[in-house]
Amino acid sequence: MSIRASVVSMVLKHTIRKQMSTFEEPAALREQMSRSTGKPPADVTVKPVSVDGVPAEWLAAEGAAEDAALLYLHGGGYVFGGPDSHRDVAARLAKETKLRVLLIDYRLAPEHPFPAAVEDATTAYRFLLAEGYPPERLLLAGDSAGGGLAMALMVNLKDLELPLPRAAALISPWVDMTLLAESLLGNADKDVMLSPEAINRFATHYLKGQDPRSPLASPLHADLAGMPPVYVVVGSTEVLLSDSESLVAKLTEAGSDAELVVWPKMPHAFPVLSSLIPEGRQAIGNIGAFLAARL
Repeated sequence: MSIRASVVSMVLKHTIRKQMSTFEEPAALREQMSRSTGKPPADVTVKPVSVDGVPAEWLAAEGAAEDAALLYLHGGGYVFGGPDSHRDVAARLAKETKLRVLLIDYRLAPEHPFPAAVEDATTAYRFLLAEGYPPERLLLAGDSAGGGLAMALMVNLKDLELPLPRAAALISPWVDMTLLAESLLGNADKDVMLSPEAINRFATHYLKGQDPRSPLASPLHADLAGMPPVYVVVGSTEVLLSDSESLVAKLTEAGSDAELVVWPKMPHAFPVLSSLIPEGRQAIGNIGAFLAARL
């Protein structure tokens, strides 16, 4: 772990972790958390767009391919986050992949509980198909809740008999809302950003009493046969480590090409912190290489 990553982890432990574990109203958490982690590079253009009613942004670097796109789904426990907080990571992926990246501002809980986020992600994917992007030239990526949402989207696409994207890259995905994952307690004192209390609060607001084992809320419990190649990045001390491990194991068992990369002692969704830590930038480079290679 770099010195910078150590410092950032210490700051996260004494600020962000506490805020996410003790918040009472999601609106207050949004005000604290939904801030940019860095300005997008000057050579990446940002263009607002309405995706059949879902607010979104197109991000593109110079020389971006016109016949392929990456749909990015942001994290935030389904209760906060948006373009402001994830524009930097989307822009970095736009540069690494040389693709246009569609970053959507899906509806958040508790005002819009499950399955609103899945509906908005599906609307965005249908939009890309309608725009003429072939499914074999479409990619998915997402972090934390957005990583789980990316998996839920693919499960929903399969259920709807729509073509799946070429591949997906997931950063610390949250794919199991049963709150029974081993690392949820095993890493409770090691994770510098998330806690079991925070995960429980997010799940309560998102599910609003619905079944936590629903395949579109917890895609770990879905039929994962026929999924495209999936690349998963996670930190070794995360409370969501088991989600990543179990997901890759189940994908592999179902016959899919799935790869898990566990980074020692990295904060939750650390590639999103690329503007702050060098390990995040390296991980983004690896994710970009994986996605670009699939095209």
